[in-house]
Amino acid sequence: MNKLVLENLANEFRTRELQISLFEPVSIHKALRTTGILCSFRPLDDDISGMAIKIQHEGEQQAHRFMLINTNDIYCKQRFTACHEFYHLLYQQNFSKSVDDSEYSRTKEREERNANIFASFLLLPEAGLKMLAPVEEQRKDRITLGTILKLEQHFRCSRATLLYRLKDLGWISEELISSYIENVKRSANEYGYNTSLYESTGITEICGDYNIKARGLFDKGLISRSKYVSLIDDMQLNKEVK
Repeated sequence: MNKLVLENLANEFRTRELQISLFEPVSIHKALRTTGILCSFRPLDDDISGMAIKIQHEGEQQAHRFMLINTNDIYCKQRFTACHEFYHLLYQQNFSKSVDDSEYSRTKEREERNANIFASFLLLPEAGLKMLAPVEEQRKDRITLGTILKLEQHFRCSRATLLYRLKDLGWISEELISSYIENVKRSANEYGYNTSLYESTGITEICGDYNIKARGLFDKGLISRSKYVSLIDDMQLNKEVK
């Protein structure tokens, strides 16, 4: 899949599915609710950022989609991972699962690249970048650190994701990238920005209706209390069940 097709998919996802403009930052939770994807946010080992699974039983029209995001990663990386997994779950043909590991086939490598490109387009649409950046800085190596910080804070993306998106647009060279990619958190702090974008959240939460469905089964007497507690424990929310 070429970049133009991926960019069009990302822009259509924004405007048609999420009904947001090319200027607004993407809300991951809104995107999950809109698409009906069940997502578990929880701390995981450092060697995995996320996972996606798609299951469609024979005779069913609607596939079941699941996403897992590592909240030990910094927040901006969590957002990129979620956008990466949206590609796998919504647009990749014949997709069943994706998880970070060391076994890559040619097909997987190609689709992983597609997912990364799609995530970059979804987080950072060209029209939005052009609206926020001063016109005089939209030429090669004219962009300032102040503008870079404004863009990454507005779109809630990582410095690396932004810089390589700007390189793709011809706004910045590899040499200038190397000077801006270090000391990200410190530079944000020096410019007076909140640094939570560059910090891990460590949260455990579910975005979706898993818990609602489980409670509904329990309230209707279709499952026992012990089974309901087991289902809630599976989400690892560590909340008291009454």
